[in-house]
Amino acid sequence: MADSLVNRLLRDAELPLTRRQFWLYATLFWGLMVLISGSNPFGLTLLTGRRPMFAAELLQWWLTFVLWWAFTPGIFYATLRFPLPLAQGPRAWLRTLLGHLLVASAFGLLVCAVCFVVVRPLYAHETGKWIGPGYIVAWFLSSYSTTALTYLLVVVGGSIARSAQQNQRLQRRAAEYELHSEQLRTQLATARLQALQMQLNPHFLFNTHHTIVALMMQHETDRAIDMVTGLSDLLRGVLAHQQAEFIPLGEELALTRQYLAIQQVRFQDRLRIEYCVEPAAEACPVPPLLLQPLVENALTHGLAERAAGGCLRIAVAAAGPGAWTVVVEDNGPGKPVRGGSGLGLRNTRARLTHAYGAAAWLELAQQPGWGTTVTLTLPRQPAPASTAALPHV
Repeated sequence: MADSLVNRLLRDAELPLTRRQFWLYATLFWGLMVLISGSNPFGLTLLTGRRPMFAAELLQWWLTFVLWWAFTPGIFYATLRFPLPLAQGPRAWLRTLLGHLLVASAFGLLVCAVCFVVVRPLYAHETGKWIGPGYIVAWFLSSYSTTALTYLLVVVGGSIARSAQQNQRLQRRAAEYELHSEQLRTQLATARLQALQMQLNPHFLFNTHHTIVALMMQHETDRAIDMVTGLSDLLRGVLAHQQAEFIPLGEELALTRQYLAIQQVRFQDRLRIEYCVEPAAEACPVPPLLLQPLVENALTHGLAERAAGGCLRIAVAAAGPGAWTVVVEDNGPGKPVRGGSGLGLRNTRARLTHAYGAAAWLELAQQPGWGTTVTLTLPRQPAPASTAALPHV
């Protein structure tokens, strides 16, 4: 029964101990208390030459600590029943202290009563005198301070062990939850980014293939071959960066030039392309294919309707000490494209959020008859290990 009680107490306290370990620690603790308490009378006997302790006194002293050892599960139960109110006020502490002192008093009286019954015959044999029941109260009062302090020492020790174990368990759970949450955020961001790329790549490829087919149907074979060759070079460059989260802006501009070289086959003299890029900006890290959907929007919705004189301008300039502005503008009709929420713009905004959080943004300005301007504001360095949530696609 005692073993099942110990198992239940250890389970309720959530301590990683076996029943055997519990009793081992209890034995070590009370053995140490025996050595400490016994050093005083035995030391005085050796130093002062006082008479040795009666056998009845030794029995009482030994029996007291055996009973304490046996009552250790009861003290531990009281520790769980009256936990120390660490985060509460004085009244809660007073109630808890009174509860423990009542338990200590009851146990102290029980120990004195057991010692009286066991020791009384031996004491009478040694001294020739029988002691009366009043010795129970006398022993209890004379040893009460030691009884209460020893009991509270066990309570505090058990509370500290339990609190330390709970704190370690909470820290482990918090670390596990944080790791799991971080993994989920990373997986979510990666999945949504892949979804964006799966939307973007077929969109671009279908438009390009459509143009190639149109050129073939118009028997413009040479232009179609040039476009296929340019597409091959562009795809080779895209595949080289497909695993990279960021590439230098200079390489992104090179990919954009390859894309515009394909479109130049389609537009021929109807399209003029201008670049105005600060050399220092070419080292700025940006997500791959960040500019391609903006350039494609400018060509498809801005310049495709112009019979001549189409101009696409890409400019990169400093925007203060910590940011760059990338401007893609055309001189098309400046017609609104679904309120600025087309696939290319929507994906670009989502990719900016994923890469930079709130440190980057996109602005769209359309002036009917004058053209469309898209302005990206990018930090010079992305936030480390960005896991900002992407919008649903």
